[in-house]
Amino acid sequence: MAGGAVLAATDVRTWLPYAAVAAVSALSGLTALARPGRSRPGPAAEPAGPPSEFRDATAEDGRNTSARTSRTESRADATPVAPGRSVYEMTRPVRPVPVQGLVDDPPFTVRAVVHSHVAHIASPGLLGTPEAVHIPLTGHNLLLTLTATGPDEVVLRSLRAEVTDRPPLRADGVALARPRMPDLVMSADLLESAQRAVRAYRRLRSPDVAVLLDHSPAPALAEAGADTALPLTAAPGASATLTCAPVTDDGRWVRWRLTAEIACAGRVWRPWWDLAVTATTGLARFSPDAAPTPAPVHALYPDHYDPRAPEGQRAPSETDRTFQVVAHTSRDGRGVLEMPSRPEPGPEPPGAAEAIRRADALTRAGDLTGAAEAYRSAAEAGSGQAAYLLAGLARNQGDLDGAAHWYERAAARRVPAAYNNLGVLAMLRGDLDGAERWYRRGMDAGDWAAAVGLGVVREKRGDEAQAEELWRLAGKRDVPNADQNLAVLYERQGRHREAGELFTRAAEAGDVQAAVRLGFRCHEAGDRDGAERWWRTAADAGSADGAFYLGLLLVSEGRAEDGERLWERAAARLGTPGRAVARTPPGPAAGTTYRIGAAAEPGEVYAAYELGLLHWERDDHDAALAWWTLAAGTGHVDSVFGLCQLYLNVRGDLGECLRWGYFALDIEGVPADRVAALAAGMREVAEQFAGAGAYESDPGAAAEACSLAAEAYRRLTAHDSAHRPAWEEAVRRLVALAESSGSPRARQQAANAAARLRATG
Repeated sequence: MAGGAVLAATDVRTWLPYAAVAAVSALSGLTALARPGRSRPGPAAEPAGPPSEFRDATAEDGRNTSARTSRTESRADATPVAPGRSVYEMTRPVRPVPVQGLVDDPPFTVRAVVHSHVAHIASPGLLGTPEAVHIPLTGHNLLLTLTATGPDEVVLRSLRAEVTDRPPLRADGVALARPRMPDLVMSADLLESAQRAVRAYRRLRSPDVAVLLDHSPAPALAEAGADTALPLTAAPGASATLTCAPVTDDGRWVRWRLTAEIACAGRVWRPWWDLAVTATTGLARFSPDAAPTPAPVHALYPDHYDPRAPEGQRAPSETDRTFQVVAHTSRDGRGVLEMPSRPEPGPEPPGAAEAIRRADALTRAGDLTGAAEAYRSAAEAGSGQAAYLLAGLARNQGDLDGAAHWYERAAARRVPAAYNNLGVLAMLRGDLDGAERWYRRGMDAGDWAAAVGLGVVREKRGDEAQAEELWRLAGKRDVPNADQNLAVLYERQGRHREAGELFTRAAEAGDVQAAVRLGFRCHEAGDRDGAERWWRTAADAGSADGAFYLGLLLVSEGRAEDGERLWERAAARLGTPGRAVARTPPGPAAGTTYRIGAAAEPGEVYAAYELGLLHWERDDHDAALAWWTLAAGTGHVDSVFGLCQLYLNVRGDLGECLRWGYFALDIEGVPADRVAALAAGMREVAEQFAGAGAYESDPGAAAEACSLAAEAYRRLTAHDSAHRPAWEEAVRRLVALAESSGSPRARQQAANAAARLRATG
């Protein structure tokens, strides 16, 4: 209505603009009606390639446009086909295919390229492959170019085709070349993208050979003397090209192999190419005066070869009145859509698959050392998949440097998920520049999980608009955490209705963190039953956070036993084998293992602390010690100070108290008032051990306690000079205690403390 009003106000009388507005309105309605439900489980730590809208995975300029398709054609066998849910500009319709089976540096080159105007796109992992898969439509050109690089002529004597597999077609989108500009363009950067797509368009050649893939058994396509197209001869220093047209009526993902026989200088080579094709477009035609109708590729592009109309009698003018309605997927056209051209990934080295299977079996058996060696042997031989798996093993064991090294090796071998994980590691180190660089490379490789991480980077840099756009796009692709992150952003911006809708949608799709947030929202709104329902949903799905908050709710209502069981279930995960790191003094006792702080869910830590507190109140100090030790190992401040108090006042173990006290000073972000309280407490303990209190006089112990107090005041002074007098007093007292104790260790501590004080002037 608004568009029509604008046209009327500007005195537009022709039917074309009004029809365009009507087409956009119809498309918007179809988009709303066609949005599929979500059924994937919740957040995943590693990148995945879920069924999604997906851009033209190897477009040179990377610009991405999207128009929802109205229907999906069925397969010939009536099995449902995953819809090509979006249409994207194809700016590189000609794509090379790697040749295989050539050895001994032959005196020729043979190059195969696919030229198509429509192709299905499957994101990495969707079809079980690490790379995005480009599946061209039936009737396209396969161009074989033979070049003689030596002094002898080269002859292509025969071609044979063999269908190797017909798995179900699953695709995220359809890449579409454009013979002309669309009738309606919705943004300036989309206009530029469409212009590049039109410039890249070239009509297909009439084929020399039709590759009839549905024939069984597959015959020889062409042989010398049996087909006028062969033999194909390239004179020395010259090239010759043969045009093939793969044809199928099968709506599945048809995987096939083309094998050539090439002769030169008395020798014969038999190279081959692994290729793909399908007959299903998943597109519909929109016109100003008719309902959308299914559109086979020959209707959209008459130059795609059709055995039923081999001369291509359809005139291109038939499609002139079809509205090619498109919409842009980015507000600024930058960042999200960047995609440089990239080389094809190298093949896995011989034996890599067997080494990976052996390593997987060792991992399942708990032999992580043996698994790492098996992965390493394959990775060092050039396997990107083995390098990626070895990096994950190193990361789970707390070796972040080793993980980064092997993820970089995997990234060099074009394993898309490695880029995302390198971004995660950079984020853990606080390197936003590095994280953004890796996340963008991950998106360029087609990994939309990297969009979620990139959104986090942009948000941290204050660019909430782009963070919102990234999470919105990723959410449409069912990428874990995208909807939740966007909902949190909306909530912070006061957009509570939109936040609630996203939290609910994410939680219903299995996102446990979204379920936890919904529990909070219900609790804050006074909906006790809703809070329990969502927290229980999260807890039943394995969320420690959900278990902790549900336990807190039950304990507050007097159901302590039920709450305690939930906390025990959550906290028991801390320190599990394979996800632990040994800490050495001055932290917890050597030989004890704890999970890396960044790897623990907050609910696990909070549950362990609350269990410790619960047992402390029951005077069950052994149980309190056990639970607080688990929580403190992750850096939980309250648990660390609880251990200091327990060791000193209950166990009488000053050494363990001091060990955890030093550990507290190493925890990032400990509030200054907690550090000041630790310093004051240790100074008081020192005085009591010096003979001024209830403890038995022990100058050595007094000096140890005073040394910790001095170190605490030193760290406070680094941020606030008001603590310097207390630091100076603690150092003077430490020097005096060290002299009276006669302990060499105490004297060394005093000397070090005095030197640090003098160094600051």
